[in-house]
Amino acid sequence: MSFEIVYTSVRRGLRTGSRGFCTVAATEGIPRALQEKMESFSGYSHHEATGGDLPVNHSHFVVRIQRKVYHILSRVADAGKDYSGRTNKIAHHLALTTAETERFPGGPASLFADEAFWVTEWERDPQEFPPDRLPQAALEPSESFDTWEYVFRDKGWAGVPAGIVDGNMKPVSIIVPSPTHNLDLLSEAMLLVPLEHRWEICFATYFLRQAPGTVCHWKFVLERTEEARRMRARSLGGVVDHAKQNAAPPETRFVEAARQCDPESAWDQTAAERQTATERDAPVREFSDSGGRGHQRRSRSRFAQPRHPAARRRPRRGRQIEDDDDFEDEPAVAVPVRDSAGFARKAGVWAVIGLVGVAIAVLAFAGFRQLR
Repeated sequence: MSFEIVYTSVRRGLRTGSRGFCTVAATEGIPRALQEKMESFSGYSHHEATGGDLPVNHSHFVVRIQRKVYHILSRVADAGKDYSGRTNKIAHHLALTTAETERFPGGPASLFADEAFWVTEWERDPQEFPPDRLPQAALEPSESFDTWEYVFRDKGWAGVPAGIVDGNMKPVSIIVPSPTHNLDLLSEAMLLVPLEHRWEICFATYFLRQAPGTVCHWKFVLERTEEARRMRARSLGGVVDHAKQNAAPPETRFVEAARQCDPESAWDQTAAERQTATERDAPVREFSDSGGRGHQRRSRSRFAQPRHPAARRRPRRGRQIEDDDDFEDEPAVAVPVRDSAGFARKAGVWAVIGLVGVAIAVLAFAGFRQLR
């Protein structure tokens, strides 16, 4: 079941007694822990966005709430002034389960195209939303990658963020001169990601800071912000910087696919490489020349952890042991044996000490009574 909330500054919120920045609309029956987590994604900075159009942050994060995994899509933007005259913001969050994401194979970015669904202002009384309100996914955008060519002078840069599906999943920071084209840049870059991996990509088109307990793979950062300065000085992942337009992106199949406007060519190579890796790590059976029962050898993946020798070939509970060979690989374990004679001697010594102590106490008490 999907859930959504709208968060902004109002005189009266949905919860009794709430005012100021609070939830003004929510799906009926939303879990309290999920609502609080969605509210925490409502951060917005008016000070960082100086000059030009104020940015809109379209984001997608994956969280675990009460043993359930949710994909949270958010639209956070400026909302003018609130009832007290202060700067205001409005955040609309949508939480989908993993099963619900299968209805949108185009990925999370495609859901932001339905502008009629996302709330951009709130002048009404607090209300509850009916369950399972969902946006309409947009059709695939053009495969020309024109927006990347316009902003970065080379459409091949669109292949740099898409390269994370190769397995390293390191974050990529995309420093842009203005927020005007961020959603188009996001949608075009997502074309290079195979359909089955698009919901694995977490992103923010107006990245400010890392939210606790989340991962952000694609970070769109505005020029002249503190985050842009930090990314240029030291970044743990890749950086696509509009200020370095004379530089060329690294030559990868994703970069080439973007330049050729053929994103599916990158998909085909990704699928082929994953198939090769699967076959390399698959179990291999070897049989003896005599025709008897052979043994099975499993090639170990580079991610596999070595097993402790004592954990090998241990029979399951309730299984009848038919052959002593079931435990031939297990090391012998020394079991400590209690020395009964030594234990008896120690017990006798402590008993004698106890009796002597009692006798001394009795004599002391008797002497004390005579003195009185």
